[in-house]
Amino acid sequence: MPFLEGPFAFTGKLDMFSAYRMRGVDGIVVRRKGGPSGEKVKTAESFKNTRHTMSEFGGCSRHGSYVRKALLQIRHLADYNFGSDINSILRQVQLRDGTGEWGRRRITLSEHTRLLEGFSTTQKAPAFDSIVRAPLYYTLDRQTRSARIDLPELLRDINYFPQNNHAMFRLTVTLGIVPDVTYDVPSKEYLPPAWYSRAYNSISTSTEWNPSLEGMATTTLELAMGAALPPDDAWTLMLSIGIEYGAFRENGNIKEVPRFGAAKILALVGKEPAPEGNVWEEEIDNGKEEAAPVAVNAETPETPEERLEASPVPAVRYIYTTKETRDERPAARVYGYSISVPVGTVSEAVPTSGATSSPTVCWRKFERRASALARELVPGTAGNLPLPYAGGKLVTIPGIPIVSVGDVPFPPAGGTYSCARPPDV
Repeated sequence: MPFLEGPFAFTGKLDMFSAYRMRGVDGIVVRRKGGPSGEKVKTAESFKNTRHTMSEFGGCSRHGSYVRKALLQIRHLADYNFGSDINSILRQVQLRDGTGEWGRRRITLSEHTRLLEGFSTTQKAPAFDSIVRAPLYYTLDRQTRSARIDLPELLRDINYFPQNNHAMFRLTVTLGIVPDVTYDVPSKEYLPPAWYSRAYNSISTSTEWNPSLEGMATTTLELAMGAALPPDDAWTLMLSIGIEYGAFRENGNIKEVPRFGAAKILALVGKEPAPEGNVWEEEIDNGKEEAAPVAVNAETPETPEERLEASPVPAVRYIYTTKETRDERPAARVYGYSISVPVGTVSEAVPTSGATSSPTVCWRKFERRASALARELVPGTAGNLPLPYAGGKLVTIPGIPIVSVGDVPFPPAGGTYSCARPPDV
């Protein structure tokens, strides 16, 4: 979106350009005229899909006007043009219609009321929920077109955070009816039901003016529409609330400060109002069948199973057990190995330099070698021993069990041992 700035700023039309101001936008918006002619869009075959989209968008725009009429008394409590945002929500309602064809889909807000609940009329200014930080309790009666709302006590800086530049405030509540709209083939446009008129526009009521520095006492507001009950169910009852600020004027009169405040759509009731009470208990009562009488023998006591079968209400028994903890990790053990080598085999490995080692020295060398090659084994597994040996047997050392016996090459690669005689074990 282009904006106009500088010393030549203007609003209005200039040749092919149009400049204007829009609420919620700081600068001047500039648009350029152009595009296909209106006659071409309405008649050309290439714009058939465009006409379908335009038709449905027109329906959303018209339906949005009925929503704004339902909060007529507080719609000025906004800091931007929120009509386009309401149209966007109604567009989502329209896309949920699976019965109509493209260009003629219905907009049944009464079936999708939750999409519009909580809608705020402010963007930059503080929202209503940030000013009044307390729950609001209300009741809506679709049959009598009435509402009751209980406003809590508001305390400054506790659950009420107003703008500091306004001395007084009050809360205003509106109640109105929003009709569903459908495509009318003869008129080729979206229209509300025939019964809809201005009598179904919103009504409002307000609290007394209260000082912003003190807050407000607990208050209850009630509204009831005098219009007749619509003949069908293609409509939605909408409840909205807003906060207005006031300033003192001549003779002590309080006048509303224009374009300051906040509002929101509090609740809507459509074709299917929210159920009240405990739904689960209601379903049990509706589906409960009267149990047939069971003959009981006085001489034979009833067993627990028989008492459960005879009970008209299903019994539920809870059994609590503790989960057994098991250690999935296998126990690890460290094994040591020793080898007894025959004298003949060892004598061939004596170095030619004539250097010999005593049995004690040889055994210590061998013990260090065995400790270096010892590995952590998992009990119950099979495989080759990690310590190589040949021509001898695996013997025990006090306190260390034998795992297995086998023959593998000896000595280990990269090292030799010399010993005058095998150590005594």
